[in-house]
Amino acid sequence: MKLTKFRIACILGILIIPLIAFIDIQGFNLLGEDYTNGLFPSNVWTHHLITSIILMLIPALAYFYLYRKDKSEALAVFSIPFIMFWFGACDVFYFWIQGKSIPLVLSHLNNHFIIGNISKYLGYSGGTNISLLVSVLIGIIFADIVVWILKEKF
Repeated sequence: MKLTKFRIACILGILIIPLIAFIDIQGFNLLGEDYTNGLFPSNVWTHHLITSIILMLIPALAYFYLYRKDKSEALAVFSIPFIMFWFGACDVFYFWIQGKSIPLVLSHLNNHFIIGNISKYLGYSGGTNISLLVSVLIGIIFADIVVWILKEKF
């Protein structure tokens, strides 16, 4: 497998996910276990989301402006961290980087539009570590398909 500039940009996009988790750990240590349990002011989520999207845009825009002005490939580079973010990969890295196991119950994910529905489909009443890991696996597969479509078909 040849390491092309597109693949390097994709790898950088993937690496944004643990970076976001690391920033969460550093920035939200003041909230302690409240953050881990989903107990935080609503504006925290808004700031976190904006910061995360800006970080996700960096490899895509760098690829577009510094290497190849191909909108579909730049969108593919952006879609990797974006999809992985929404499917819960940051949550997994949040615990993994700290050396903690993922809690059995993740009540802050009960109403998450992807993970919450996966939990219900799996028969759980709320977010669990199993539903989070299944969601991340689905997200990786989905991101791979989206990238392939954007790279090869457009």
